[in-house]
Amino acid sequence: MGILIRDAESGWREPAGMGYENESTLQQILHAHPNLVPGVSEQAVACREFQSGPDRADIVILDVQGKLTLVECKLAANPQVRREVIGQILDYASRLWRMDVNEFERVWRRTDGGRGSPFEELDDQDGRIRTAVKENLASGRFNLVLAVDDLNDDVKRIVEFLNAVTVPATGVIVVEFTHAQDGDVEILIPTAYGSDLVEAKAAVHAANEPAWREEDFLAWCEANDPTATPLILEFLGALRATGFQIVGGKAQTPSLNCSIGSPRGVKWPVALYTSASSKEAKVEVRFPDFRGQPEVQEALAQGVEAIPGIPIPVGLVRQTDFRKRPNIPARDFTAEQLRALPSAVAAAIRG
Repeated sequence: MGILIRDAESGWREPAGMGYENESTLQQILHAHPNLVPGVSEQAVACREFQSGPDRADIVILDVQGKLTLVECKLAANPQVRREVIGQILDYASRLWRMDVNEFERVWRRTDGGRGSPFEELDDQDGRIRTAVKENLASGRFNLVLAVDDLNDDVKRIVEFLNAVTVPATGVIVVEFTHAQDGDVEILIPTAYGSDLVEAKAAVHAANEPAWREEDFLAWCEANDPTATPLILEFLGALRATGFQIVGGKAQTPSLNCSIGSPRGVKWPVALYTSASSKEAKVEVRFPDFRGQPEVQEALAQGVEAIPGIPIPVGLVRQTDFRKRPNIPARDFTAEQLRALPSAVAAAIRG
């Protein structure tokens, strides 16, 4: 890819430098900014040089839904960038396949410089992320990403083939991360190939997976947390009155996701979950979904904490730089608080 730059004092010119010093440089960038990888959210965490067997996967990424992404970095100067890299990333995926989730956590802790548990970092209070990771490890449900500095036709062809013959839950893409530097300014341009194939496969897979209905959620409450049922009904009514759309989730136990339009598109700031272990219906406000939008996060915090006596620990959320996703038992709220919460969230999101 050709890149031209200019400033106020000169015309268009090529940057002084292109490319990376070595593959480690690209690894470091993606480890620090995993959301540069297509399909990865801003809340995701990454582990570099994940030790599985005798070799190490360059980067393993864990997202808030429990989704796992494996990244292998190769520069064009490396002769392995054509065919061998495919075998490498498939080998790493096969070693993760059927790994025990506790072993996954131990390897992550040991490999990534003592950063701690990824589940703690993602604030997995009720174990939903751990459960999803356990299922994904058991089934081999991963996204595989080849990160390169220069696309070539051989890798494109292999990516097309693998997406055609693998199960819908496994996607393979290649991303060209073009890097340029001019003085103190660095430019990184990601260009993905195969994302459309992966998205099409994922859409077919999602369409075939049953989603929970509101009736399922309420029936679960009646059977396991009957005190929450009238409160959930109040909350659902207030959400609809405020303009939220409510759709069924696909967690292990009944869940509902609530979306609303905003100046930046449709957002999903509220969710309702059920916990099989604690037998509680829970309400969650997703502060981390607005990472990169500090003004929205602060408006959301102020709107929530303005509701008298609300049990959501907004102060703790602020202390963690809005990384926490507090999910609070519905029965800890009053009906008045749940009626007020949708309006507070909507006002913050819509600005």
